[in-house]
Amino acid sequence: MSADVFAAMDEARRDGRTVVMGTTVRTDGDPPSAPGNRALFAPDGALLAGTIGCNGLDRKAGRDGAGLLAAGERSGIRAYTSFEGEPGEGVVEVFLEAFAGPPRLVVGGAGPVADALAAIGGIVGLAVRAEPPGSEAFVEATDGLGPGDAVVFVDHDDPALVPALGGLLGGRAGYVGVMGSRRHTPGFVARLREAGADLGRLHSPTGLDLGARRPPEIALSILAEVMAVTHARPGGSLSIVGGAEESPE
Repeated sequence: MSADVFAAMDEARRDGRTVVMGTTVRTDGDPPSAPGNRALFAPDGALLAGTIGCNGLDRKAGRDGAGLLAAGERSGIRAYTSFEGEPGEGVVEVFLEAFAGPPRLVVGGAGPVADALAAIGGIVGLAVRAEPPGSEAFVEATDGLGPGDAVVFVDHDDPALVPALGGLLGGRAGYVGVMGSRRHTPGFVARLREAGADLGRLHSPTGLDLGARRPPEIALSILAEVMAVTHARPGGSLSIVGGAEESPE
């Protein structure tokens, strides 16, 4: 059972998903659990793998794991004494620990730039997933995105672009961008404005002005802007010499 829990945790972290591990650390009496029992929970408390010992304990630990994340805490111990009709009496103490996955980059669409985003994104430690906008896989990939995560669309003509953007711009993703030229951007932006979307959060054309032309260069410019935005940095040069004004020590 522990192997299943750790395998599920590894998969979740590769996908950039946050999870909570629950481990029974002490029991007293004859409860339906034993030290070393483990379970893995999603951010909403849903059981992903393993068990603390019974359905009642899993529901309680999952609920408390969700509360742990909501409170911004990394770990804590919870004690349970009621097991919802399960046999046995006593106390179960469970250690809950949150594991945050790497920041996520969801690429909407496919092609050479999408491939380069996946390659370079993986090098810098992002969990990258490319899916067609509007698909169930895309909806799943963008579920639960937070301030450190990003979504980049690589096809400004995709018919599913505007509906997908409308939902994302109202969410918590730290960066939402659409690749394209200054000539193409006004068209879908007008449709977004008509739909009442929050355009203040949209980056299009996406990327920093690096003079990029080839797909790997374009991907690099996009990821540079993603990192600057999600880290709340201006994205300018760090140099203090060579044409920049030198500051006194």
